[in-house]
Amino acid sequence: MPNFRFETVQIGKTTISEEELPSADLASPRAIEMAHAALLAADPTDAGHSASIIKVYDEAGYLVATVNFSDVMPDNSELRPRSSNPATEEPGVKRSG
Repeated sequence: MPNFRFETVQIGKTTISEEELPSADLASPRAIEMAHAALLAADPTDAGHSASIIKVYDEAGYLVATVNFSDVMPDNSELRPRSSNPATEEPGVKRSG
């Protein structure tokens, strides 16, 4: 299996990891998974992660994928605590009248 190098740049710090993947087509989805995991582990109030990036290179050193953390960041509403008063109606339900 081909070997790929993942370079993660977060807040000025670069981390390099290598993984074997069956094909280059799986490099981008794997980088997206890695970005999601990094965002979940990060402090949600730290806005610096939106500038983070993962670049994936093949064995020959060619860039095969780039993932910007800002493109995979969850909606801010998911980071807020849920209301203590849940909605009394189901979302999307319209009442006649």
